[in-house]
Order: sequence, then C-alpha cells, then structure tokens
Amino acid sequence: MAIKLSISGIRGKFHELSPSRVVEFAQAYSNYIGGGDILISSDSRPSGKFIREALIAGLTAAGSNVIDYGNLPTPILQWLIKNASCSGGVSITAGHNTFDWNCLIFLNAEGSYINHIEGEEFFNVYHSGRFITRKYDRIGTYSQQESPPESYFNALSINEKSDKFPKFVVDCSNGFTEDIIEKLSLALHVKMIPIFSSKTNIMEKDPEPTILNAQLLGTIVRETGSDGGFLLNSDASRVLVVDEYGQPHSEELTLPIFASIILEKEKSHIVTNYSTSNTIDQVAKKFNSRVFRTDVGQPQVVQSVQDLKTTIGGEGSGSIIYSPFSSGFDSFYFIRTIIQYLHQNKVSLSYIASQFVPPRIYKETLFLPQTKIYKILERIGNLYTPTVRLKDGFYIRNGEDWLCIRASATVSMIRIVGEGESISDEIARIKELVI
Repeated sequence: MAIKLSISGIRGKFHELSPSRVVEFAQAYSNYIGGGDILISSDSRPSGKFIREALIAGLTAAGSNVIDYGNLPTPILQWLIKNASCSGGVSITAGHNTFDWNCLIFLNAEGSYINHIEGEEFFNVYHSGRFITRKYDRIGTYSQQESPPESYFNALSINEKSDKFPKFVVDCSNGFTEDIIEKLSLALHVKMIPIFSSKTNIMEKDPEPTILNAQLLGTIVRETGSDGGFLLNSDASRVLVVDEYGQPHSEELTLPIFASIILEKEKSHIVTNYSTSNTIDQVAKKFNSRVFRTDVGQPQVVQSVQDLKTTIGGEGSGSIIYSPFSSGFDSFYFIRTIIQYLHQNKVSLSYIASQFVPPRIYKETLFLPQTKIYKILERIGNLYTPTVRLKDGFYIRNGEDWLCIRASATVSMIRIVGEGESISDEIARIKELVI
C-alpha cells in the first residue's frame, strides 16, 4: 500500500514512512514555509520515535529551528502555534488509525491544517525533489520544551466549582500520558481517572471513538461510580461521551451537544461535512441558525469556518472546533464546555444526551486496492443521481434520507455513511455491486 498524500497528512504504515522519506517531506515543508521556528509533537505510537528523529534532521538541515514538545496531543500543539510567533508545526500522529499507522500532519502559522492552496504549493515543492539545505554551520537549532505546557491549561481553566467533587474517566487510547489528564483535571476542578494512557499501557486498542470501542470505558464508569466518561482518539481530536450510567452515546452527538451549549450563549452558524447526521440540522433549527456542509476532513471544515466567520464547526466523527479558542479540532475544549455546563446547570450527562434522538446512522467501509477505488466509485455513481458531487465521491439525498459515498483520504477504502429508513437497503445494494 502506498503512502497517502493529502492536506490531512502524509499517512502510511510503519514500513512505508521510512526515515529517508520523512527527511524529504521535512525539507520540502521547511523550504515551503521559509524556515523559522517550527513546533513539533507526537502521540505515543512506537514509530513516532524514529519519525521524530528523521523529522528533526530534515527540518534543521533545511534551516528551520525545531521546538520539540515531545508527547503532546495535536490540539494542544495547534493552540500553541496559534498563540506563538512561529512559522508552523508538525504533529506526528495517525489519530484514529490503528498503531501500525503513523502520519505527518503539517500545520500553518495559524495552527490549522494546511489548506488546498497551501497544500498544492507544498506538494509542488516536494515533487520537485530539489530542496535547499544549509551548510554545516548554518543549520537550524533544536530545543525541547515543557510538556504539557501550563499556558494551554490556563486558557482552558474555569472558575465554577461544584458542591460535589465530580469524577470522570478519560480513555486516552494510548496516545498520551496521565500528565495531560492531571493538568486538565486541575484546570476544570474535577477528578479525572485516566485509562489507556501511555504509562499504564495494558494492551493495544482501536483508537477510534465509537460506541463499540466505548464499552470498556462504560464499564469502568459504572464500577467507579463516576459522573461520566470521555473516549478520545490517540491525538485527542475526536471524543465520544459516556454518561453516568456507563451508556456510550454516538460520536454523532458530540457536535450537536457542543453546538447546543454554545448557541445558548451566542449566535453562530455551524460548519460540518456531508457525512454528519441530520441531528445537527435540528440543533440549528432550534436556535435559528444555519448549517453549512463541506467535503469531509478537518482542513475543509476549518477553512469554511474561517471563510464564513462562524465560531462552531466539526464532524460526525466526534470532532468539534470553537474558532475563538483554536484553529483545530479539540476534544479537551469539548470536555471543558461540558463540565462547565454541568457546573452551571446542575444536570447530568444522561440528561444532556436525552435532549437528542439517537441518530439512525449507518457507517460501512469497503477495503479495496487503491487502483480500484475510483473505478468502483464510478460504478456506484451510475446507480444514482448525485445531489452533490464531492471532490472524492458523491452525496445523495432523498427527503431526510441521505448517503455519502467517498474514497477515504487516509486509508485505501471507500467509506459509506448514511441516515434514514431506506439506507440499510441502499448500502446492501452497493456492497453487492462491489462484491
């Protein structure tokens, strides 16, 4: 399987992201942004160690000054970039992918994923194969910084304190250490129990926040008598809520819950993608807001948030963005918002979740060789008249029922997501066509 090149990151399995390739991508990035200070971090994947060394070598050889935050989730790195005078950053993480994958995520000076225009320019530099490097006495510098940084958690802190000391379980999906959760608990005035943090690594687990993957977290919430739990992916860009009864709630509810809390206090429209549940439209209608939909992917959603000057964005994968705070998907800001709401309104997580009808959403993946994906997409497209043609697939809508069929930007597969009474039959029809 070839490395996946996109503005969502340079992604591949362990043996594909070789040190020589990482060095080339690093030098191309340094040349593209013109050097300067670049912040880097990684999740706890074993391959991150050698990828970091190759990344540092490539960046410094091309004249960039590397500031290394070590094991640090992507949202925190994005916040640091946005609030510092630096040229950009690189996060080493494959987020929701299993631990045999890794990825280089290139960020701009705003802490955002590079957009389509920036990505085209960056890849032009990379594909040219000609990178400017410095002489031995002119290479960039390297330094290590405190991790996790106090400044981020100071920005997250809340003043509200409950009469009861609330307790939550946080599943870190082996992406980062307990230190992050300890600082988060202090900032939010709650007790947090971290599980599957890198220091207590018991076994490898699927890091994607789904109801199925949240079953163990739900059991721990019940057994510890906690007020709820949060399942994060390995870089903390996605999150799923588990209530005080240990009941996981769909990742599709993360954005609607967040949007409804924010819209109680301020006006904003909402940006999401074509693979997100209609539940977000119901929230928008309640608050006299609008939903704008984009192609799937954090870069597309964030760019639309910036272009439309909205404050709320996210995806049905369990991702949210609050643009006044950050330019990235940030599960810690979601947790902060939830806990502050619980403090102020004296309600429970189950009460918050009960305000929403569980979405009838279907998600299927069809693993295919890269050479066949777009041929299959063309065959599927001939079955339907697309409502919207996406850059990587189709969006078909019939009343309240909808289907989004697209090539994954991260893995060699076709993703099928749909919602409504007729969708299970349509997905079965598509799978028969492919088989």
